[in-house]
Amino acid sequence: MGKWKYILFHGVFLGGIGFLLGKVALNFFLGKELGNIAEYIITAIIFGVLFGTGIWLYTENRYRKYTANR
Repeated sequence: MGKWKYILFHGVFLGGIGFLLGKVALNFFLGKELGNIAEYIITAIIFGVLFGTGIWLYTENRYRKYTANR
């Protein structure tokens, strides 16, 4: 799996959807108005890209350490 495919799937798709659902659920349970859905989607995409990149860098670093110690 390539870097960008990993970031898109694990970050934007999985992390972004989780962030979006969590933010909507939190606002719903706190009794706040849901507001603009486009704002939620944009922040979820940004979060997903950052989250996916962070996970990619973390796992790459661990893999390099693992292969160096073999």
